[in-house]
Amino acid sequence: MLTKSDDEQLAFACAEQRAILTFNIRDFVALHDAYRTAGKEHWGIIMSTREPMGILLRRLLRLLNSVSADDLKNQIRWLNDYS
Repeated sequence: MLTKSDDEQLAFACAEQRAILTFNIRDFVALHDAYRTAGKEHWGIIMSTREPMGILLRRLLRLLNSVSADDLKNQIRWLNDYS
């Protein structure tokens, strides 16, 4: 999926009923807003600053252990809040 556009990546995540983790805050906030305006749903957008893999994984595990899939649906979550 590395060569796909942001819109294509989010659409794929939606089709798979998956949340997406991104460092591309500006573009994915805009996509989230576009989805809301269009009445479309997504399974969650998790945003983060670029960090070493170990830090990202620890934060992601904390997030996933504290929220349900329903809590993530149509939401933006800031992974840095789970440090």
